[in-house]
Amino acid sequence: MKILKTVILCGFTALAITACDPIYEEKGYRLDTDQIAKVEAGIATKDSVLETLGSPSSVATFPEQGEAWYYISRSTEHFAFLEKTVLEQNVIVIKFDENDVVSEIKNYDKADRREIEMVDRKTPTGGNELGFFEQIFGNFGRFNTGAQ
Repeated sequence: MKILKTVILCGFTALAITACDPIYEEKGYRLDTDQIAKVEAGIATKDSVLETLGSPSSVATFPEQGEAWYYISRSTEHFAFLEKTVLEQNVIVIKFDENDVVSEIKNYDKADRREIEMVDRKTPTGGNELGFFEQIFGNFGRFNTGAQ
């Protein structure tokens, strides 16, 4: 009897998960190839790029490598609480020279992306590591109440 309940519960759970419609999300800049084609290297300026494409998603943080604007878009899908799957990803990089004229335009897509491995380290701290009871009872008797 207990096994039958478990099988039925697993069946309903599997049915509920497979019956869910995927959730699609689009975030960032809407890629319009006609608009991007209007931006030509050596001709377009910052003002004309701003007028044609709008504000960038991000701006380069290291000016010594030259100023660059990033137009980023991403489409994902996921089911209920499951991990998101990237369907499409585009990054348009527009670099400017010292005269604020477009010097280079690059287009990166999903195939160009790389997963970043997180480093699992902890920063060492000075001092003693206190145990559970030391944390709870360590301050008893340390403080003066002020009454004499």
